[in-house]
Amino acid sequence: MANRPIATLLAGTALAGFMATAVFSETVRLDAIDGSISIQGDLISFDNNIYTLSTTMGQVRIPANVVNCSGAGCPENNLPSEFAIAGSKSLGEGLIPELIRAYSAELGADLDTSRNGNAAVEYELSGPAEASITIATSNSTGGLRALLDGDASFALSTRPARNRELRNFEAAGLGVLNSSDQENIVALDGLVLVTSPGNPVRAISEQNAAAAFSGLISNWSQLGGNNAPINLHVRDNDSGTREVFDALVMRPNGVAVDGRVTVHTSDADVVAAVLSDPNGIGFTSFANVGGASPLAIQGVCGLQTPPSAFTIKTEEYPLTRLLYMYQSNKPLPTKALGLRDFAVSDRAQDIVADAGFINQAVTSESINAQGLRLASAVVAPDGAQTYEELREMFEQLISADRLSTTYRFRTGSADLNARAQADVERLIKLLQDESFTNKEIIFIGFTDSVGQADLNRELSEQRAQQVMQAIRATDPALASRVKMRAIGYGEISPLGCNETNTGRRINRRVEVWVQDIVVN
Repeated sequence: MANRPIATLLAGTALAGFMATAVFSETVRLDAIDGSISIQGDLISFDNNIYTLSTTMGQVRIPANVVNCSGAGCPENNLPSEFAIAGSKSLGEGLIPELIRAYSAELGADLDTSRNGNAAVEYELSGPAEASITIATSNSTGGLRALLDGDASFALSTRPARNRELRNFEAAGLGVLNSSDQENIVALDGLVLVTSPGNPVRAISEQNAAAAFSGLISNWSQLGGNNAPINLHVRDNDSGTREVFDALVMRPNGVAVDGRVTVHTSDADVVAAVLSDPNGIGFTSFANVGGASPLAIQGVCGLQTPPSAFTIKTEEYPLTRLLYMYQSNKPLPTKALGLRDFAVSDRAQDIVADAGFINQAVTSESINAQGLRLASAVVAPDGAQTYEELREMFEQLISADRLSTTYRFRTGSADLNARAQADVERLIKLLQDESFTNKEIIFIGFTDSVGQADLNRELSEQRAQQVMQAIRATDPALASRVKMRAIGYGEISPLGCNETNTGRRINRRVEVWVQDIVVN
């Protein structure tokens, strides 16, 4: 709901009952900040985040962060206008300031910036909207600690919260940190292995990467390169980048980073070190690759997957990571809510891309661009799929384009994960465009190869049906304009053998394809 304009928010908000912390009964007017609508009614309650009004439409609930209240009955927001953001340096310096600037411009506010000490920057909004925002950058661990201690309203993290951190928040009565109400995904990124541009090595397997960073492989000649020692450049232990690298590359291969490494305090420093070291290798974010040479990830059957915006959006690049803005369950100031909702909205996606990160806007690729993935299904070594099954899939997709939206599920659950839940609304908004009239949207489910093949195919179709029904239930009017169909292909793996590198079951997903309706 946070992504929608106020006019859309009003749909379906009539309530039979409600909980309130303050009770009123005076007429007020709520004007949408984006100018789309005004609504007048008797103010029934206000809890610092939600207005509940009695109107001619019935009772409606409106988030306070998307409207301005006028009238003698307007309540005072008891929450302070100051709030703090803490955590990841790459997000706190590279993305969030740009989002604050755009958000303040949307509000028509003036913005002043000042530095408070070495690590904190203060942003003062004045004029039509007032707020004071402090950003203190350190690393993902530090941000989550500040959120737990009550020193920040948001924690910036380039890794998911650890189980230990989840337990700490629940024990402190601060909610379920990885729930869709508290885990906000603001961008995507890829962890990229980088070398000096003069290095002849252009691809590396995850196993060989783990062997190199653990010291088991110490010479570039063992990776097809020059006869020269491998110099390792890594991030510090508490950084989100290091945590993701350890989780995705090192631990699945049963090794740890060697002690003989050069440690850097930022992704940019890693890149600078590699650029000045012909024998160096490091890992950094996709946003910070700069002039370094990125390495493709090589699967066990030789298929190479380079990092790209599309492969990261679909999470099929093996070292994809999500970038988070976490919050606790405590009430937030109105402008904090507004900044959060702006950060995940469609309006912010160009800003995310301009800052060098991968945004969440839906893009597409033709079947031609997907050729290597489909070809890898033919040569996959497990032999789970038959020729007839592959031919059926290829015939279905021959004239279709694939959308970057890919739905995945919580581990050990049939529920969509937090990103997938947000992508339901994002896909609906895309399909509401007139260009999708008379198109067919195909939801295609896949599973891993664990279990019986026939049951896996049935399960994959059930998951595809689940996503399709979620789209239809959220916007029933789409069915009259856009044809939808759900298919399951079970264990057939267009990802090829790349997914088996470290045993990660990334094949449990539902893809979205689109094609013209053929009229006979």
